[in-house]
Amino acid sequence: MVAQAKPPQTPRRPLRLRRVHGIAIGLVVMATALRLWGLKWGLPDATHLFSYHPDEYHSLRGLLSLAIYGDLNPHFFNYGSLYLYLVAAAGVIAHPRVLLSLTDQSFPEALRVWTLDARVVSVIAGVVTVLVIYLLARLIWGTRPATLSALLLALVPLHVLNSHYGTVDVTQALFITLALLFSLRLMRSGRWQDCAWAGAMTGLAASAKYNGIAVVIAPLAAVLLAGGGAERARWHLGVGKKILIVLGCALLAFALTSPFTFLAWSEAKADIAYELEHMRIGEPWEVAAEPSALLFHAKNLLIPGAGPVAVLAVIGVVMAFTRRRRELLPIALFAIVWTVMIGTAQVRYARYEVSLLPALIILGTVPIAGLLSGRRWHRGGGYVLAALCLVPAVYWSVQTCAGLAQLDPRGDALETIRRITPEDANIGLVREPWFDVPPVDYCNGGRILRQNFRMYQRAVRPLVITDLDQVRLEAERPHTFILSGFNTRARLRAGDEEAVRFILALLGSYKRSHWHGGLPLQYVPWELGSDWLYPWPEIQIFLRKGPPDSRGGG
Repeated sequence: MVAQAKPPQTPRRPLRLRRVHGIAIGLVVMATALRLWGLKWGLPDATHLFSYHPDEYHSLRGLLSLAIYGDLNPHFFNYGSLYLYLVAAAGVIAHPRVLLSLTDQSFPEALRVWTLDARVVSVIAGVVTVLVIYLLARLIWGTRPATLSALLLALVPLHVLNSHYGTVDVTQALFITLALLFSLRLMRSGRWQDCAWAGAMTGLAASAKYNGIAVVIAPLAAVLLAGGGAERARWHLGVGKKILIVLGCALLAFALTSPFTFLAWSEAKADIAYELEHMRIGEPWEVAAEPSALLFHAKNLLIPGAGPVAVLAVIGVVMAFTRRRRELLPIALFAIVWTVMIGTAQVRYARYEVSLLPALIILGTVPIAGLLSGRRWHRGGGYVLAALCLVPAVYWSVQTCAGLAQLDPRGDALETIRRITPEDANIGLVREPWFDVPPVDYCNGGRILRQNFRMYQRAVRPLVITDLDQVRLEAERPHTFILSGFNTRARLRAGDEEAVRFILALLGSYKRSHWHGGLPLQYVPWELGSDWLYPWPEIQIFLRKGPPDSRGGG
């Protein structure tokens, strides 16, 4: 008998590729859906000129400079220019007519659509970062741990929330993650191309925000750690050149995307000096309320949503150094440098942790990946740990997005104020109308922007600005008083006597009528960073006790 030939076997590689592509598509859909849910929160509308995020106006500086002056110089150097240019490109592509026909009358609509464009840039950057961390983790372990790492970044509440902001942090995190990816490739290949890419991504991270230069530790460590044995001996011949390529490409990428940092140095140095001094001194009452920056960031990372992975990341760092996992050392070194940097700065914002999250998640995946590659009962433990990381992230991210999608508390409070305050009565505020209070004036940009945009000022009632001055409050006696949590939360926690006296005077002469806003997250045991509360400031509305008079009206 003639033996029959075996049928040809179907190659497994296409099946594996289809599975990888399916995972990537699923991650993109999930990450995009979360980041688009509630994306329009607090956008400028008929009641307020500026977004309810205090920094989003600055993200439009590149577009405004181009539209008003035809100038590529953004005239704003507190950050690098890369994100400003990305937002400008998005605005030009999405709304060219708005750019070409900008007038005083069309300016409010321009602010609205451009602010949304800035947020879309953050959404795209956030989703791409999820894909990049998947590629990075897959390069280290394989598909299952990579999927877990990407899921964690897609779901972790801090990254989800900041992807709804038209600010620099999520975009910076993307380029930091790319720098880590190319640093790992550099360790494995030693090719000059990977040196160039790792350096370029470092420069772009710094161009998004200057402190992104800290990620340079990763490619430099990769250069020094690459190779082994005879290969290592050959590698050492080119170490100096590789370092020069990394640094040179970083400088070139920064210069190409933030050119006016050099071309308009007289402007840039003033803004940079301000930021450095701000980081050194901080905001005094925030520092007094939370003396330890390291503890502040630890609390914001632990709850809500990233607690288990943050704890596992500490174990991952130890494993990287003690078990000689060389490919993890550049990531671990960057995580340590970034933690020290934000932990010693005197400014307290949770958004400084966004650029740490990708490295933190990779390091937190280390012990889980070790369990998943072991025996059956080890794998069971790995799945339990993965669930412990994912469940709280999902829980708080869903609450975050649902809160963003609801009616903004400032709009609700404005309707209350219109209803309870007679037209001839006045309204008291601690400071000029800004992001943290209902838009009792259409121009809600705070003291500085209101000085520059006087033509848009339209108060719903006469306004009285008292500061936290008990004497001024008692002298002016406004009919209605609006108190934002941003006015007092840090000062009361720090025990400021002036703030305490003001609150006592307010409670003595006024009764609280309504309360709006507040963080929509359950089971958060401590105060979070103020940037968590931008969409949900705590707003208290007080009505003066006793009969009306000629000053307060009513």
